[in-house]
Amino acid sequence: MESKQLNKIIILIALTFYMNVFSQMKMADIENKKFSVNLTTEKNDIIKILDNNSYSVFYILDRRGLDFGEGVGTVDIANLIFFSKKYNKGILTLFKQSIEHDKKSVYNIKLFTGSHDKNMFIPSMIIVDKDFNYEYLMEYYYMPPPPPEKGDYTSWITIQEIKNYCSFKHVDLKGNAVIEDINDILSNISKININENKSKECNPLISDDDLKYFFPKRIDKNGPVYYKK
Repeated sequence: MESKQLNKIIILIALTFYMNVFSQMKMADIENKKFSVNLTTEKNDIIKILDNNSYSVFYILDRRGLDFGEGVGTVDIANLIFFSKKYNKGILTLFKQSIEHDKKSVYNIKLFTGSHDKNMFIPSMIIVDKDFNYEYLMEYYYMPPPPPEKGDYTSWITIQEIKNYCSFKHVDLKGNAVIEDINDILSNISKININENKSKECNPLISDDDLKYFFPKRIDKNGPVYYKK
């Protein structure tokens, strides 16, 4: 009887762990993710590198810089989309990537958040809809305590409607944005204050340079990725 009871407890613990793993995802979960791309056989520029019942992660393949010789490697930036099936939206963000030209058209890729302590590599992000259209701009901030340094850093994100820069929401974080649950971040969209004051002038969170150099001009979920010239 005790053995059966113990088995039930073990199964329950394992099931709880399984459900937690698949119901939560953080950007940090893709740290050190490795995969290979064959440019000859891979026809899509949007590659799914992870998929479960709750989330998908898409890697945006930028073929423009993949013209170096076999055995040569480089470090560059990559666009990833962490897509939530619960909210039918995703977070487009920037990772560091190491790329090694293995053989012929095969490239080995390894991903890094690029974050260090409270810093993110590039703090700018974009929230996309189910078709990967840009819906909201998002920026991550952190502020150290005043000198002499005491206490915890203050960190937060701001989510801003892309069509109305005056509509936004500040969200306090417990730590680095890369360890926040994706669904917890996206849950704040419904809390954005809608500002209909047309006379008020508000600026976009993300600079033109960041939008130009770090993000595609447009992503077609079922087709190509468009870049600014």
